[in-house]
Amino acid sequence: MSNRYQKPLSIALVGMGRVAEKHLKAIRFWEQKQRLRLIAGVKLRPEAGAEILKRHGFRRSIPVYAAIEQMLAETKPDICAITTPSGSHFDLAEKALQAGCHLLIEKPLTLDLDQADYLLDLADKADLKIAVGHIFRYAMTMQELQTDLAAGHFGRILYGSVIVRWGHDQAYYEKQPWRGSWQDDGGVLMNQTVHALDLMTWLCDSLPITANCELARLRHQIEAEDFGLGIFRLANGALLSVEGTTVGDPGDQEAALFIQTEKASIRASKRRGSHKLSVLDQDGRFHSRKYIRRHLRRQVRRYGLLGLKQLANPHTALYDDLIRSIRENREPLASGISGRDAVAMVLSLYQSYRERRPIKYPPSERRLTPQDI
Repeated sequence: MSNRYQKPLSIALVGMGRVAEKHLKAIRFWEQKQRLRLIAGVKLRPEAGAEILKRHGFRRSIPVYAAIEQMLAETKPDICAITTPSGSHFDLAEKALQAGCHLLIEKPLTLDLDQADYLLDLADKADLKIAVGHIFRYAMTMQELQTDLAAGHFGRILYGSVIVRWGHDQAYYEKQPWRGSWQDDGGVLMNQTVHALDLMTWLCDSLPITANCELARLRHQIEAEDFGLGIFRLANGALLSVEGTTVGDPGDQEAALFIQTEKASIRASKRRGSHKLSVLDQDGRFHSRKYIRRHLRRQVRRYGLLGLKQLANPHTALYDDLIRSIRENREPLASGISGRDAVAMVLSLYQSYRERRPIKYPPSERRLTPQDI
């Protein structure tokens, strides 16, 4: 390990909007553990950024810049965390990598596979790490389940399904005009549901070979879809269905998955902030508590008793994994490569809808383009 990474890693937060609040909570936790130190922020209105930092408990003076170019000219953080609108990720990430920074990029990695491949190549040549904000991999019991699925404890995976019913009202889209636009965001599949697609292919340990899709704009006045249905055939023979929508009640948001294997039925969900898990084997025995206990033990080992308070914020574990991947010179759990694959899955659904037929994966359309919905 380089001497540079033996001390707390310095970090700059690029973008200080809604999702950045979860990052700041995680950064504060790791500052207290002396593994991170926030040295800069980037926000178009720096004075507003300074107030956000104070509100999250950062009492010392931390410079906030109006542009990433200005920040990188005056300081060189070990890590740049990019939490800006999706369409801006590539330009900001390229600048940070060229300055020698490791990256944490909120999902999706980019909206263009050529851009994603360029960033991955740039990072590889500079020996830098890219982590993507696919936080479902770090959610309660997911790593324990993935370990046992990959080891074949439940037999062959037959099929799976995932739903993301993440309701938003019209005001959500109107508050930030980039939301729901083809140029900077895409619809519910690219924004809200890309998390779940990444999670399911990771749990199933397989990428698609074909994709089929239907899209609709049922309720919102936006460019892109607010409802999407997809079916993937995975390379391991399993089938995967996906439903994503923002048309429901914002007060009743839900994400849930189901996996049927030869030996078990697995259900996990989050609804109104409440987590549920069911692991039922072929003999009618439940194993849910075992996985919860395993997860809690790992949480305490890694983060101490105070780490139990971080269960509601998977970004804490995301940062922990990135820090360790830098120090151990390995790929993060939610790597740039997996982030690229998740984007490719969404683009394959969009291409299928455009062509009104199942298509082979990976898609031949390599960037987000407007759909006629």
